[in-house]
Amino acid sequence: MIRLILSDLDNTLAWAGEHVVTPYARAAIHAAQAAGVRFAPATGRAPSALDWMFDSDEACLTTVLASNGQLIYVDGRLVHEAPLDLGVLRRCAGALDGMDDAWLVLDYIDTGEQYAVRTPRDYLEGHRVPYFFMVTRSVDEVPDRPVVKANVRVVGDFVRGREVRSALKEACPELDFVFPMQERPHIDLLPAGWDKGAAGEWLAQNLGLANDEVCCFGDAENDLSLFARFKNSVAVANATPAVAMAARWHIGRADEDAVADVILDIARSTAAGEMPSFMRG
Repeated sequence: MIRLILSDLDNTLAWAGEHVVTPYARAAIHAAQAAGVRFAPATGRAPSALDWMFDSDEACLTTVLASNGQLIYVDGRLVHEAPLDLGVLRRCAGALDGMDDAWLVLDYIDTGEQYAVRTPRDYLEGHRVPYFFMVTRSVDEVPDRPVVKANVRVVGDFVRGREVRSALKEACPELDFVFPMQERPHIDLLPAGWDKGAAGEWLAQNLGLANDEVCCFGDAENDLSLFARFKNSVAVANATPAVAMAARWHIGRADEDAVADVILDIARSTAAGEMPSFMRG
């Protein structure tokens, strides 16, 4: 039986066009929870984004893997944190010097501020939508403040994004770099070896769950680590080819609430003491 659901949000549980979890999907989550299945968003987003994405439905957010698993919440409490090294972040900023299309952005989850590092003010304003929408200001250096979420905003295509990522990998081997979305080549920065998959495994072990009691959903590169750790991996139909290839199971599209349909299947089957029907068919 499934006892834990780990679901990516954008383009998986929530369609990227709206970025919100539908009432139908939230009701499915409630049904799963009533059947004894724990639900956790497994997302690259900071915790501050989840309240509006779930329309302030706190019941859906008791357990969360945020910032690609750098923050783990269980029963509403922060139980694990994996911050980024400030010295390494400063080296990343240095590796981007001379590039006029890639900028380090720091997300301070305690205050909701986002700082772009050494981004000219006119450039910031000229590219605010869609690249720097929530950025509050530019700073000359990485501040002496703890950072749990950071990414590089690449103003270009994925070919350019991969070039920037290669340069960052060479300069900062202490970090891993993943693309969290399909629309733009933003690059999320993670402590090497710590990602959604590692966080999901940590959570399952601390909840006393076996691998086959976990089901995970995703669509983009930062979900591959989940699929590598858990055998019940599910790709939506709009997933990238690499994610689709890595998944054991395949369902419909995110904009058709396919994940919500499967969550309801999990709720009913777990209540009956069975594996979900889509895993038996």
